[in-house]
Amino acid sequence: MQAYDFEPKKWPRQARSRATFEALVEACTQLLAERGYQGVTTNHVAERAGVAIASLYEYFPNKDALVAQVAEQLVQRVMRQLSAEVPRVLRQKPGQAAASWIAAIYRILRRERALLMVFHYQVPYTNRLPAVQRIRPRLTQFTSAMYRQAGEQVHLDSPGTSLYLLMLLVSTTIVELIVNPPSDMDPADVLADLAQRVTDWVR
Repeated sequence: MQAYDFEPKKWPRQARSRATFEALVEACTQLLAERGYQGVTTNHVAERAGVAIASLYEYFPNKDALVAQVAEQLVQRVMRQLSAEVPRVLRQKPGQAAASWIAAIYRILRRERALLMVFHYQVPYTNRLPAVQRIRPRLTQFTSAMYRQAGEQVHLDSPGTSLYLLMLLVSTTIVELIVNPPSDMDPADVLADLAQRVTDWVR
């Protein structure tokens, strides 16, 4: 198995160095969405960020470390938005909550479609990225919080296994619907059916 170096060479401490670091990550984000993984080089990133290539290598050992930081910020952005949705969803009844939660995940991820396409189809080490490996536990936390809040309104014979399967069903279906939408189906219909199946499962 090929080894990848995902860690920056150093982390910025001062405002100026943080600005350079963030400019490089933002440039890489833009270029990945525009050109895809294979179409981006460190020279492209440095040029887009308006910094010397030597400055890039001061912080990042290679393109993969830059891509890892793009993934970190993508996951943080998505999780921050999902966290903001949780209180609203928890105030709803289970049937409404399932539909609202699924709609929120779809809406938030749909905005990131260009990057999702790159990480889903092109980056050869997506599942090995630390940020990506943290997604499943975080989604499980969200799902568990909703289960606890629902109390007696929801019944699961094996909560641990069922919540894991529900999380996989919802997340996998939504990602696939975004990166490879069926031409003969309306996404709204798919999401509504998914919400109904989740609701039926927990009754």
